[in-house]
Amino acid sequence: MWLKELYLLVFCAFHQGQYCDICSSANSNKAHPITNAIDGTERWWQSPPLSRGLEFNQVNVTLDLGQLFHVAYVLIKFANSPRPDLWVLERSTDFGLTYEPWQYFASSKRDCIEKFGQHTVDRITRDDHAICTTEYSRIVPLENGEIVVSLVNGRPGAMNFSYSPLLRNFTKATNIRLRFLQTNTLLGHLMGKALRDPTVTRRYYYSIKDISIGGRCVCHGHADVCDSENMLQCDCQHNTCGGSCDHCCPGYNQFPWKPATADSANECQPCNCNGHAYDCYYDPEVDRHKASRSREDKFEGGGVCIDCQHHTTGINCERCIPGYYRSPDHPIDSPYICYRCNCESDFTDGTCEDLTGRCYCKPNYTGEHCDACAEGYLNFPHCYRKWRVTSGTCQCSGPGQYDGSCDSETGQCLCRTGFQGHLCDQCAPGYFNYPLCQREFTLPHRSPAVTWCLSLCLFCVSF
Repeated sequence: MWLKELYLLVFCAFHQGQYCDICSSANSNKAHPITNAIDGTERWWQSPPLSRGLEFNQVNVTLDLGQLFHVAYVLIKFANSPRPDLWVLERSTDFGLTYEPWQYFASSKRDCIEKFGQHTVDRITRDDHAICTTEYSRIVPLENGEIVVSLVNGRPGAMNFSYSPLLRNFTKATNIRLRFLQTNTLLGHLMGKALRDPTVTRRYYYSIKDISIGGRCVCHGHADVCDSENMLQCDCQHNTCGGSCDHCCPGYNQFPWKPATADSANECQPCNCNGHAYDCYYDPEVDRHKASRSREDKFEGGGVCIDCQHHTTGINCERCIPGYYRSPDHPIDSPYICYRCNCESDFTDGTCEDLTGRCYCKPNYTGEHCDACAEGYLNFPHCYRKWRVTSGTCQCSGPGQYDGSCDSETGQCLCRTGFQGHLCDQCAPGYFNYPLCQREFTLPHRSPAVTWCLSLCLFCVSF
């Protein structure tokens, strides 16, 4: 039976003499899961004893708060074991990704310095100073000891919490971790062989009866209460959203989010999307260039509308998208503000003028319906550019040009025989093989072989 007990989790009580029993998950009276530490009953959580390995000196207990809170205090009630000898209270503000120390605990000042550093025993001068304390690592009481950790009292900003950003940040937590490093013992395992109790290490473990945490929701001044029916979420005001009222609600990002202060609510302001978008974001560059129009019709703030509807676009959804024009018959916030352009012609660029719907022509066309050549162009519907040639400006340099001259109106180069095109860069009809542009020969009384020879080389002996 003794061998079997060595491999079982044992719990002991020291009142009225030592009493030990074996833990069993099958029996609720002998099971000690971690949930016992937060159920508000007299049941407790217990770690594996050191008889199962010295690695059980180091045990972590992590509490997930579910959201960001300002924590004012942590109260831990231990069960049938002494309080830990060496441990660290830690916090996370990123939902358990990283942890940093809140407070250190050791049985002596020397241990504080050796384990955690000289700075942990210095007097508190900053609101975010993590100290080391020795008062909670004594061996007594052997059972039902308590540890009370105040994270606010005794700090410079304690009397003015709302005006101490450092203290407000120091008390924030989404997760809390108790990182136990060494159990508290009666040093029974160090006795001489003759007196050593082989079962003594079965009594070295951690046990917690209750963990209580006091604090408040982190609402950044934008809520008066936490909604207990909604996972203690902040009941946000001032057009703010999020579990901690830590950002502006959709459509209210004309200015960047700010926490409320005693002097100003710093209410989130709505973007001006003219009724064509539901959401927006703040852009500091738009703010700097004063390119966003506010609801007060002032160019201030940096709100940029997202996903403009009703064929609108722009920072404030103030323009129609290409291919649409602004209707003269509807206000800017009407869902019918933009009409489709009727510009399907090959001579338009597909867009049209606001209020009139008049099509914009391609550069070389003009007219109400883009049905004429623009000034400087001729020969509708091709509308070639006119050339106003002065001395030395002809662009005639290819092998087909005659003397480099050109027409003063059109820029047409003067071509040699057998060449054509604006720059004389093509063979004329009856000629082939640019840039030689040789005349095609037809010899009806010659054999096909001779004609083929002539078409290839132009130099064949007549048979």
